[in-house]
Amino acid sequence: MPEETPKTNSAISKLESAIQRYTHALTTLEDASSSGSIPFWQIYLFKWAVESRSYSLMRYVSSKVGSFRSPSKEIVLEVLTARDTVQAELSNQSQIPTGSLIKVNDLDNRLKQETNKITTVVDLTEWHSIFNPNVEAWWWFLEPPKHRWDYLDWLWKILTIVFLILSFSLTVDISEHFLSGGAPDTLEVFVTASEGVLTLLVGRTAFTKTGQELIKNALTRLNIPNYFWQEVICGIAFSLFLICVIVYFLLPKIADFYNHLGDQDIQHNHPKFAAAISDYKRAVALNPDYAESHYHLGTIYEELQENQKALSQYKIAVKDNFIPAYNKLGRMYIIDQKYAQASFWLRRGLDLINEETENDKDNDKEVKYNLLTNLGWAMLEQKYYDEAKYNLENAKKLYNNKAPAYCLLAQVLEAEKNEADEKNTETKNTEIINNWGYCYEYANTNNIDENKWFYQARQHLKTPLNGSSVPAMLNFQLKNS
Repeated sequence: MPEETPKTNSAISKLESAIQRYTHALTTLEDASSSGSIPFWQIYLFKWAVESRSYSLMRYVSSKVGSFRSPSKEIVLEVLTARDTVQAELSNQSQIPTGSLIKVNDLDNRLKQETNKITTVVDLTEWHSIFNPNVEAWWWFLEPPKHRWDYLDWLWKILTIVFLILSFSLTVDISEHFLSGGAPDTLEVFVTASEGVLTLLVGRTAFTKTGQELIKNALTRLNIPNYFWQEVICGIAFSLFLICVIVYFLLPKIADFYNHLGDQDIQHNHPKFAAAISDYKRAVALNPDYAESHYHLGTIYEELQENQKALSQYKIAVKDNFIPAYNKLGRMYIIDQKYAQASFWLRRGLDLINEETENDKDNDKEVKYNLLTNLGWAMLEQKYYDEAKYNLENAKKLYNNKAPAYCLLAQVLEAEKNEADEKNTETKNTEIINNWGYCYEYANTNNIDENKWFYQARQHLKTPLNGSSVPAMLNFQLKNS
């Protein structure tokens, strides 16, 4: 055994003194109790004392409860600095007595058992900047035991990531809907920018170190316990996702708004076609299945004689069974001399309108009239005269003061008469002249089809067949036209 020197004895004496200080400080810490941790036997004894009205026992128990106080920061600091002193003395020893090592090891185990008390009273990380402890000084880096709420932090983190990814995806999708409708207006810019900023802000704060520090400071100021932090962050991410979902499902309503703006644009005395096209395009960008907006775009393109664009819009509208679009599509095929296709779509429209419950709305009645007259027109061009007459007669029953059915029926009767090479009978001629007469009387010359039929009727009425008489009500008009 190496010979002990006075210097060695002095070092050992200092080590033992440091260990004694460490022991005393640790014992003081152990005697203190965390706030609210009162032994069960004291609670039961105090309850019994109250029920038995034993005031002396109540005073005794109260004094014992008071002794279980939370450790102060000074006690904790004393323990940690005492452990620093022990470590410093251990480093100064050339030969450390075995007994001292065993004592220090036992004391360290006791210190580790008090981790919950220490971390409850102080945040050790706040003291690191002051004491700048060595990373090997583990007692300065004690971590609080895992709270029961922290065991599900992995789940909340996964859900946070999922909600943020979904929010980002919805934001991109919503932005594409708004931006695909042309140059964005104020409402579109506001909605798109707000969603984008919120998503990026939440995502950055959740996944970057700086952002996490900001969240930590904010939650600390709000006095939210750290074991709830992941739940709160997940709640924020879910709220953002919910906002994105609400905006996404509001897109059809926003589309209604733009469709209404388009309606107002074309209802002016001087229709604003450019503005209406822009509004309807925004409506179909936000709701691609918005049949009414597709139909209105088709009517504007048709008005502007952009027939291919009109045709494509009508085709989209009929996919959602928007009945007026069947009529427009059928008429365009008639103009393109594709009579079989015209007949197909016009019949489909009539089938749909007949399947609907009885409805006396004027719009439905007018749509049915247009379908019948255009189907009669298509049948005329295909020389199916009986079916043409059937549809045109049904159209006349709906409106007896509209020109198209009379104009087309006159043509059907003439074609039927000429093809059959019938003898000119006064009855047949009179029927033809009468239909041309009503065509002339009711024709709206602002309509491209009726304008053409108006002049055809005028010509026939000026040179009636075989001297057939012109209806008396039309004589004055013809003489002065």
